[in-house]
Amino acid sequence: MLLALGLALPGQRAEAAGDAHVTCVQGQLQALGFDPGPIDGQSGPRTRGALRAWLDTREAGTRAVFETLPPFDNRSSVGWCREIGLAEPEAAKLMPSVNPPRILIGPDVHPEIADHVLTAYEEAEDFLERRYGVKLASQVSIIVATEVEAWHRLIGQAGTMKLQSWAAIRARGKRDCDTEFGLGASASRDGLSFCGTTLALKEPGLAELYRMVLSVTMTHEVVHHAQREYSYDKVARWVHNPDAVRPRMGPAWMVEGTAQVIEQVFMEEKFGRVAPALHQMRAQAAGSELTPRQIRLAREVRTVEAYDVSAYAVAMLVERFGEETLFRFWRAVGETDNWYTAFEQVYGMTVESFETLYPTLRDDEMAQREFLADRDMNGDHILAHRPLTEAELGR
Repeated sequence: MLLALGLALPGQRAEAAGDAHVTCVQGQLQALGFDPGPIDGQSGPRTRGALRAWLDTREAGTRAVFETLPPFDNRSSVGWCREIGLAEPEAAKLMPSVNPPRILIGPDVHPEIADHVLTAYEEAEDFLERRYGVKLASQVSIIVATEVEAWHRLIGQAGTMKLQSWAAIRARGKRDCDTEFGLGASASRDGLSFCGTTLALKEPGLAELYRMVLSVTMTHEVVHHAQREYSYDKVARWVHNPDAVRPRMGPAWMVEGTAQVIEQVFMEEKFGRVAPALHQMRAQAAGSELTPRQIRLAREVRTVEAYDVSAYAVAMLVERFGEETLFRFWRAVGETDNWYTAFEQVYGMTVESFETLYPTLRDDEMAQREFLADRDMNGDHILAHRPLTEAELGR
């Protein structure tokens, strides 16, 4: 009984403190002239009533985005906070994201790197909004350290990763801080972390290069931050196993492949580093027999081969269906709470069918070309991997 009480107390304290995004919506409604009751972060009937009253004042054409949001509660409140802020300039001022991220720097991080952290974050935010129309409502903490013990201390100070087991936190710290590349990074629900010897800048002559590396890595992790927000993976109410929550956002190859592709676009735009062409990505992916299905079942992307496969798979979807589908997919994940359904809505095929098709696209250049063009290009009446339908033959 004592153990049960001890486990319940932290949750009770968190509930009493309220949810930051519910608080956001309550403050927005109040600023717009609607009474949500106390600004306490609790999604009660008065808040929902004020929200309905505000929605009733909107013209039909401006209500569409709100009609696709899940019903208002703690989990979906980040989406309501974001969309109300985008619709009403007065309400935008109350989004948590208007405040700069909380940045915690380890003792051995070089001052030039430490000074660049906020710049890198702002660059990433600006890029995602300008290129993809992504404006976030949630605020994050950013941890920057050079070695694992400092990383652990900062994680404790920031209060991020509170829902992960201690073993999972230790494993992540070791993975990020002891990487052979000198810089590891990861994103949790409410924080981004960067760790590695690169951040100590032991070779000052490489400062510009290392700042670029931090900017690119930051953009990658901010994409993950956006994926979590759009898929409403910001609260733990519905999570039974926090250590396995990541797949809830989508298949691991889609999660990481999207961040890889966007990172490459950022590098090209910001630093003039030309992103690899699709045939180059195909050649890299062809070096491995690994498939997206295997990555989805493994629930993680850790090896260079897995990153190559993930990036190539997502790049093909972008080439066929357009860049705008990347975040449309995560918006659909949040709206449906089911990424199988979301994938089919956005891409017109099931996750499984695309994964089945992947080896053919990787190994057969003509099949890839036909998939991207969505037409039979060599006259064999086969489109990528399947016979043409009678309707297709007749067109």
